[in-house]
Amino acid sequence: MDVNAYVHESLEKLRKLGIDALAAEKEVAGSIVFQPEETLEAMEEEQILGMLLSNIGAGFYQGTEQAAREIYTFDMEVSDILRMYTAFLEGVSRIAKGELAFTDVEEDVPEDVLESGRGSRTVRFRCNGKAYEYQARLDYDWFDVGILAFMNRVIGEQNLGSRLYVTSDGYQECVVLYRTEEWVQHFRELFGVELGQPGHR
Repeated sequence: MDVNAYVHESLEKLRKLGIDALAAEKEVAGSIVFQPEETLEAMEEEQILGMLLSNIGAGFYQGTEQAAREIYTFDMEVSDILRMYTAFLEGVSRIAKGELAFTDVEEDVPEDVLESGRGSRTVRFRCNGKAYEYQARLDYDWFDVGILAFMNRVIGEQNLGSRLYVTSDGYQECVVLYRTEEWVQHFRELFGVELGQPGHR
C-alpha cells in the first residue's frame, strides 16, 4: 500500500465529512510511515485510518486544530489515574460542542483500592443537570472502557440525536467521535469501515 496516497485520500474524505486536517498532511503521513516497512505492510487499512484519526484528533500538528475539536483521542493507559474519568468527560464535552455539560464531577477511590491497584471507583457527575453514577473497574492505570456504553445511555436520555462512536489505532489509543447515525453511515460509505457504537446491540 502507498501509505502517503492513502493518507491523502483519507484526509480528502474526512474533509467531506466536516473534519479538515489537509494542512497537516505531510506531518500526519510522516507520523505513520516512519514505522518499519514490514510493519506497515502487515497493517489493514482500518488500522492506518485509526492511526490517522488518532494523530489529527490529538491536535499536535499545526493544521489539525479544527480536527481536534471533532475527535477526542486518548491513551487507555492513563497517567493521571486520579482524574482519569474527569479528563474523559472533559474530552467528550469538547467534541459535543456545548450539547453535553458535565458538572460536579467526582472520582471516589478508596485508599486501599488505590494501594492495591485493583477494585472499583465511584464516578459521579451531572450531565445537563441530571445526576449520574458509574462504578468504574480499577485495574492499575487502565481505563475502564465500560463507561463508553454507560455514557451512550446517558446521552440517549438527552434525546440529542448523537452518540459516541469509537475506533482505535490498533494499539492503546481510543478514538472517540460524537456523531449522528447519518454521519456515521456516510463515514462507512466513504471508508468501508464500521465505527463502533458502545452499548449498541
